[in-house]
Amino acid sequence: MNIDYFKRTFKFSPESNTPLYEQLAAYIKIQIQAGVLKPGDKMITEHKLCDILNVSRTTIRQALDRLVEEGLLIRYRGKGSYIAEQKLKRNINYLYNFTENIRDAGATPSSIVLENRVIDVDENIASRLQLPSGQTKAFMLKRLRCADGEPIMHDTTYIPYYLCNGIEDNDFSTASLYNILANCYNLQPYHAVETIESILIDKEHAKLLKTKPKEPGFKIDRISHLESGYVFEYTTSVSRADKCVFVLDLYRSGNTNKNAVEIQRKINL
Repeated sequence: MNIDYFKRTFKFSPESNTPLYEQLAAYIKIQIQAGVLKPGDKMITEHKLCDILNVSRTTIRQALDRLVEEGLLIRYRGKGSYIAEQKLKRNINYLYNFTENIRDAGATPSSIVLENRVIDVDENIASRLQLPSGQTKAFMLKRLRCADGEPIMHDTTYIPYYLCNGIEDNDFSTASLYNILANCYNLQPYHAVETIESILIDKEHAKLLKTKPKEPGFKIDRISHLESGYVFEYTTSVSRADKCVFVLDLYRSGNTNKNAVEIQRKINL
């Protein structure tokens, strides 16, 4: 951060009931949200902030600690504090739509289609899709999901082909899969079960996601059901842990929030 800009634009409000460290943390957060401070920018040192603001090291440290906890700053020993890459938050209490989630996070979603075809599935996929006896075909869609052009997730989706005949003719680099399913086939998710597992990203996925092998990531398996109870989708995903964070609302046992209770039972953390 430019020191002259900081001196011009920030002053404590002595008449405010908000603690000084919260005022400073709020100011820095706004600068990040406004794009004044960008990922990779170095923060003014704690010592320099103490001199400029004439406050204790404790006050400065509390403000920066708050920003580190929120994932907005990252500290490097011996190097100082830097603006962190922003993670995309995903609330897992509700049915998930990648396109909507990325837009809600203020980023532009896009997809790179790697495969788009109808296949004969093996016994494992057929079992997950609960295919009727004699049915072996499924539509398979492999995509690299991106936010602002940067890959964050690799998806492989399987849908029983008898539910979506001809779906492979769509261009899923621009079209939303869920929109096509809803508008053309009257298929809408009613209930989904997800398993989230922490992993080390393998070489194949690391190359696709533009990260290093053995970097931390998440493997997500999802089975979606129609209101009738039929399975209509099985998706397995690998995402970068440095780009995604999962948000879960927790309630005391016995709370009537059914969604929250169900998710607690089914997510493996």
